[in-house]
Amino acid sequence: MVVGAVIKWFASPGATPTGLTWDGKTLWHCDLTTDRIYQINPITGAVIKWFASPGAIPRGLTWDGKTLWHCDSIADRIYQLETH
Repeated sequence: MVVGAVIKWFASPGATPTGLTWDGKTLWHCDLTTDRIYQINPITGAVIKWFASPGAIPRGLTWDGKTLWHCDSIADRIYQLETH
């Protein structure tokens, strides 16, 4: 395998993806255009669920094992988010 070779891809549910993280089972993705945070099936690329970003300009996501952490570049805030 070539380092950096694309293994798989699917379309982003939003037009401007700005963050991505893995929770051990699914992908989480935030999008600047829709101001949403999406949970995505990594096999099919299908959106499992979504919710509105708490800030106007969503950027960056990470998973701590229980919750998502998310930042917003307009409000200059970092949010801890429940996912269920």
